[in-house]
Amino acid sequence: MKPFYFFGISSITLVFLIGWMLNCSGISSSFTTDFTPNYSNTTIISSDWISANQWVSTNVFGMPARSCELYHKNLTNSLLDNNQLYVYSQIDNSSVHVIPYTINDGSTELRYDYTIPKASTLRIVAIGLKGTLRPAGTQKYRCLLVPNDLAKKLSINMDDYEAVKTAFKLED
Repeated sequence: MKPFYFFGISSITLVFLIGWMLNCSGISSSFTTDFTPNYSNTTIISSDWISANQWVSTNVFGMPARSCELYHKNLTNSLLDNNQLYVYSQIDNSSVHVIPYTINDGSTELRYDYTIPKASTLRIVAIGLKGTLRPAGTQKYRCLLVPNDLAKKLSINMDDYEAVKTAFKLED
């Protein structure tokens, strides 16, 4: 009986040591870290960049604000019910931000957000949270509708416009 235990323990120890040595020896497989998923554009609805030219002064909870309405035919109730809406903003050809976002410029703080008051209408609202509300430069906006089932499985950061543009093969 003693030789049986010795053989069993020796075998387990040998298997453990060989596994440990193989793991530490640097055997590697070819994992790709820059994997960009290829999502089908047939299910993604994207608008072109829409310029925001006509801003109207208003108030939001007593804070000064400006709003602008943009129209797009794909912002229907049925599409909005079955898709996740992402709205991207670009001011003065600078970096692109996903709305909502806040610009903090020293003594001024400006919050951008959006609402959909009725079908096919996207209302962009710029709220002056701190300091003087002043109009920003040239502004343009882009809408992206992603089906709910796909939006739940996305492995990309939807706040990173460059990653979104690459994954969905969007053109500027």
